[in-house]
Amino acid sequence: MLRTNLARMFGALSATNEAILRAKSEDELFQRVCDAAVFGGKFLGTGMLLADGNGRLRCVAGAGLGVDTLKNADNASSVHADSDDGTGLAPSAYRAGRSFVSNDYINDERTKRWHTQARQIGARSAAAVPIKRHGKPIGVLLFYLEQPDALNDETVGLLERMAENASFALDNFDRDNATARITRMFAALTATNEAIMRARSEDEMFTRVCEAAVDQGKLLGAAIFLPEPDTTWFRLAAQASVYPEITASLRFSCDPSIPQGQGMGGTAFRTGKPCLSNDVPNDPRSRPWLPLVEKAGLAACAVFPLFAGARTVGVMYFFFGGGDRLDDEMTALMGRIVENVSFGLDGLTQEAERSAAERQKERIARLLAALGATNEAIMRATTREELFRRVCEAAVLGGDFSSTVIALAHPDNEFLKVVAAAGPRRDQVIDLRLSAHAHHPEGQGVTGIAMRTRKACISNDYLADFPVNSHFYNRARDRATMSGAALPLMRGGEALGALLFLSRERNAFTPELTELLQRLADNVAFALENFERADAKTIADQRIEYLASHDSLTDLPNRESFNQLLHFAIESARRQDRQLAVLFIDLDRFKVINDSLGHDAGDRLLTEIGARLRRSVRACDVVARLGGDEFVLILEDVSGREDVEGVARDLLRILSEPIQLSGHECNVTASIGVAIYPADGTDIQTLTANADTAMYLVKGDGKDGFRFFTRDTRTQPIERLTMETNLRHALERNELLLHYQPKIDLNTGEITGVEALLRWRAPDGAMLPPCEFIPLAEETGLIVPIGRWVLREACAQNMMWQRQGMRPVSMAVNLSPRQFVDERLLQDIDAALAISGMPPDLLQLEVTESMVMQNVARAVRVLDGIEGRGIHIAIDDFGTGHSSMSLMKQFPIDTIKIDRSFVRDLADDMEDQAIAQAIISMGKALGMTVVAEGVETIEQQAFLRRHGCDEMQGYLFSKPLPPGGIADLLPPLHAASPPLQPGADGESKAAELAID
Repeated sequence: MLRTNLARMFGALSATNEAILRAKSEDELFQRVCDAAVFGGKFLGTGMLLADGNGRLRCVAGAGLGVDTLKNADNASSVHADSDDGTGLAPSAYRAGRSFVSNDYINDERTKRWHTQARQIGARSAAAVPIKRHGKPIGVLLFYLEQPDALNDETVGLLERMAENASFALDNFDRDNATARITRMFAALTATNEAIMRARSEDEMFTRVCEAAVDQGKLLGAAIFLPEPDTTWFRLAAQASVYPEITASLRFSCDPSIPQGQGMGGTAFRTGKPCLSNDVPNDPRSRPWLPLVEKAGLAACAVFPLFAGARTVGVMYFFFGGGDRLDDEMTALMGRIVENVSFGLDGLTQEAERSAAERQKERIARLLAALGATNEAIMRATTREELFRRVCEAAVLGGDFSSTVIALAHPDNEFLKVVAAAGPRRDQVIDLRLSAHAHHPEGQGVTGIAMRTRKACISNDYLADFPVNSHFYNRARDRATMSGAALPLMRGGEALGALLFLSRERNAFTPELTELLQRLADNVAFALENFERADAKTIADQRIEYLASHDSLTDLPNRESFNQLLHFAIESARRQDRQLAVLFIDLDRFKVINDSLGHDAGDRLLTEIGARLRRSVRACDVVARLGGDEFVLILEDVSGREDVEGVARDLLRILSEPIQLSGHECNVTASIGVAIYPADGTDIQTLTANADTAMYLVKGDGKDGFRFFTRDTRTQPIERLTMETNLRHALERNELLLHYQPKIDLNTGEITGVEALLRWRAPDGAMLPPCEFIPLAEETGLIVPIGRWVLREACAQNMMWQRQGMRPVSMAVNLSPRQFVDERLLQDIDAALAISGMPPDLLQLEVTESMVMQNVARAVRVLDGIEGRGIHIAIDDFGTGHSSMSLMKQFPIDTIKIDRSFVRDLADDMEDQAIAQAIISMGKALGMTVVAEGVETIEQQAFLRRHGCDEMQGYLFSKPLPPGGIADLLPPLHAASPPLQPGADGESKAAELAID
């Protein structure tokens, strides 16, 4: 039986908790708890009893049997122990604040009053558990059961938990309601502040404040009452209310001898302190107005005194409906509202005094506005004329001057030039003659004095300050000008001109006003300096723009300008259906002259060649220098090959004429390639490439001639020749560049080094993939000078990072097969280290298995020479060759790099996993550092770290970056390198241009 009761109690507790979660109000909570106890816990009956203001426990909710009896007002129990009906379980539990239990209810003396009703509904056991709010009992939860002895400690404990949970919910309701009330009152405070700020009279302020308090605070009403003159009664000054007629009928007094003077309003006015009530219907102070209270449903009320200075001048009522309680925070917020109203009263009282002060400041304020407007004018003006006009207009508008004038001095004229004027009298001053020289009558006014003294000159009474019938006396009298101020526009101690302000009022220019005008003049002078600096910058920019599009040596258009001119020429030829020719000219043996006679002689030669070319063609034709000894011509509107052939022959003849350089007679020849639009190309790239190709065919045929490009020559050898030609010039044209990819320590995430990767930006701007030029460079031997450049550039860049304060890192450089067998390799390495100053131990050279296995004996000798210099050696793309482990041990190798082909499918391919693990194990056994290439996923990284790989590089961490990008990643000298995060760039490693 006990187990069954306990299970029922747990069911009731669970149902009660769910009821608590769902309840939205106190009334709903009480009914849901009772329903849960009866229907979830199978109680016979349950009732919620709350203490009222008269000390009676009244049933406010119930479920099950006996509820009607509990709700009968005549059956309410007293909370007082000395009362006849105050001895039952419920009153005892309420007073003691703990549970009272009866396991034989119909024979218990304490419940004698209820035995008859208990027998009628079959109740044999009962328990009363106190319900508390904020720790204090407010009522009792009463339970009836049909079995005797049904309540033990465990079941009573569960009932108490039910009551505690209900009490906790009541506290939450209070907190939520308090938060909502506080939020509303904050909104009311904000709204009343705005109302006070906007009000222009006492009545308007009172009305706005009441409306704001009711609208934002969600009150029943708010009202302000003021004493009626010569009586003790109050009149309604303003209100906002749900029941305006009830508020309007409220009458009270400050006389404490009558009932209407003993209420909260009269008391607050007399004491100067607020009066509060959270139970207005039962508050004795409300008795004279109880019908009004009940009619309005008023539950709580607050009355605050209004002050003007230290004097009480009225009261403000706040009316609240059911559910609102006045706590300390609410009271404080209402107090702040009333304080602000009192402050507003003080403000309105002082308004007249402030108005007088404001009028005194009005002119200064206008000038401040004028100063702001002129500053804006200075910022917006794009020309001096616009600046002057804007400043004059802004000053007149803001300072209420009759006119404002700007006059500037000119070196060749003793009179100033009026450059701008504004104001109602503008037409009278635009032709004003002013001078800085005292010997002119026009120089004896405030402007002339200001220019000579370089200080502001003020006249607050023109007719008193200037002699009768003098030049400016007559002008002032005729134009009703009473005062004036002139301020010099200064630059470096020199007066450039003056700002003149004229007014129809005497004594218009006070010291404060003059100070503002001086600031205005200083700003205008500063703006003039800015214009002068802008003029100088414009000239410099024009020069820079010219140099950006022209060759500084020959003054001919450069490559960028040539491309634009060729584009325009092509478009013109297309529209007019005409032909044009592009002639690519390269000087023969220029390098011999430049090397033997010096660069100065070479520069003079290039200048003379450019001049000869310019003189040899029409004015409509274009001559440009692309760089080095390369020139190019655009011949527009040619009729055929014969015209171009004639020009080419003339050019060869003119260019071959002797020239004196450094005391030597020199002869130069040229190779000319020709491409015709549209036959040989319809765009810039195609025409220039085909002309260049034809020119190199001339070079191959013995130089000193010209050749037309033909479609018969557009074969693979020609394309290869074009690329070879461009590649030969790539170094001197600075088309080669290096990007760098970080290598990351798997354990620490720090950058341990970078690998230098070659890029080639071809003449047409495209970035060529390595498969298109590395094999050609290897075949032609160009890879050796390119590799030499890569080595030097990489070492120099590494030292540049160190000079910028970055921590030293290893620099890895790939050696090509052709470079590896070059006899000057060790000399090139030494030169790169010597020129850059980079320590040898920071350099790592990467070779492939196939390179070292072609000639093992020589490879050992070369690698020993490299290792003997303190340089590290790495085997690149390890696992793709056919090296012997016994031979590999002969080489002084300290690093092996796992080829990306084994890393790509590392997460899924068991064979790749086995190979990678074997390479790592072998490297570890030989004491080598193992680096994985092409790491692009977290899964690859996790596998490599798990199996002991030392370092890795790939797009997971960073794509190859230009030097500036690497500098952003490298830590300072004394800081740890932060781990790199996987990069967002999804570019494939296959897009890299690398020598590997």
